[in-house]
Amino acid sequence: MLGVFKSKDKLGNRLIVILQGLPCSWGKCSFCPFSLEQGELAEVLINNRRIINKAKELLKSSNVDRVTIFNGGSFFELPYIVITWLREICKDKIVDIESRPEFITKESLVNVLETLKPKELVVRVGFENYDETIRNIILNKGIPQSEIHRLAKLREEITNYYKLPIKFIAYVLFGIEGVSEESIVMSVKKFNEIFDGVIAIKYKKYLSTHPNEVPVSKDLAEFLEKNTLLVDWGEGDEWQITKQ
Repeated sequence: MLGVFKSKDKLGNRLIVILQGLPCSWGKCSFCPFSLEQGELAEVLINNRRIINKAKELLKSSNVDRVTIFNGGSFFELPYIVITWLREICKDKIVDIESRPEFITKESLVNVLETLKPKELVVRVGFENYDETIRNIILNKGIPQSEIHRLAKLREEITNYYKLPIKFIAYVLFGIEGVSEESIVMSVKKFNEIFDGVIAIKYKKYLSTHPNEVPVSKDLAEFLEKNTLLVDWGEGDEWQITKQ
């Protein structure tokens, strides 16, 4: 659901800002519903100006130290003018963005830092699973293993050499047909080793053509709660994705 939502969880007091995005340049993931909320340029500009204005108003009366931005795709695919508007709500705060890995370079990240002026930039990457076969055959992410290694190396350079206030977080998807719990546990462990943490996302089926949901064992739920920064069970209003 497009809009602004307050959240208090393991990540702190934050605003979740869901912007309208342009169509995703990949747009082939087997489970993704976000095309339902995407629009053409004129509509995107009008709706996102309204959403950012609402976020500005909420910030005036809220004790918020973190802003999490979603746009149903990669942050770097937003119109640049929208990114400049976001400085109004992101300056001096911890800011979460999400992106496919191909858009993430030192140069693109520095540009975001210079534009948004955040206290810290947290880049969430939807790898979903460490296993390349699961990621690209079952989930159709179109992300080779080499991109995981490239971002791990980039993170080391940014952290140890450039000393930029940037962290990298991997998404891991669970509760989806065709993805074993063993692969989910392995993915969390692997991503924790090479990035700054993991956020686990519970899969929700939105369209009849999407894979089925599967039950989540108590053991996996306990493992995820213990070994990830956040387990998002998809119960918040922001997950009410519709054609409206």
